[in-house]
Amino acid sequence: MNATPRGLTVDKSLFTQLAGELARRGRGERETGAFLLARAGSPGAGSRRPRVVAVAYYDDLDPGCLTGGITFTADGYTALATLCRRDGLQVIADIHTHPLFNVGQSPTDAGHPMSALAGHIALIAPRYAGGVTSSADLGVHVLQAAGQWQSAYGPDAARIVQLTSARSAASQLQAVSRWLRSLNRTRRTGP
Repeated sequence: MNATPRGLTVDKSLFTQLAGELARRGRGERETGAFLLARAGSPGAGSRRPRVVAVAYYDDLDPGCLTGGITFTADGYTALATLCRRDGLQVIADIHTHPLFNVGQSPTDAGHPMSALAGHIALIAPRYAGGVTSSADLGVHVLQAAGQWQSAYGPDAARIVQLTSARSAASQLQAVSRWLRSLNRTRRTGP
């Protein structure tokens, strides 16, 4: 692995909730995923890492996308863009699940990223996210300018995706609750 990419920061309680929700949605039998969102313009100048402040689950944006694999359509991207514009957010990473223990990218994953912008981080959780407790459990794949991927596993993955306890569980729950209410309004009114 070359120099460590800048990476991102996730509150440990949000990470735990994310892994649990992915496992629940996949029911141990199908892939599922989500976009990880930060405030638009984050992190600004300097070397600060963007902080994940919200999660947009693929099947909330595109209800028919969980087909065993993931078939995310233009409707889902439109709903994602509407959400980001409305709430002042930007996509900084995505995560999806794989069966068993393989957190490497499949040829489909590498050839069809959820975001094709250099610097985008694609995370892969093993075992349909069941039992995932640390970012070291993930495969972390960073899209490079030339369209190639730089991958990290174990301790290297944990250095790129840092888990913190900066926010209290109560404030995190309030933020997620506000975001879910907002998402439901978006789904009712449409993109």
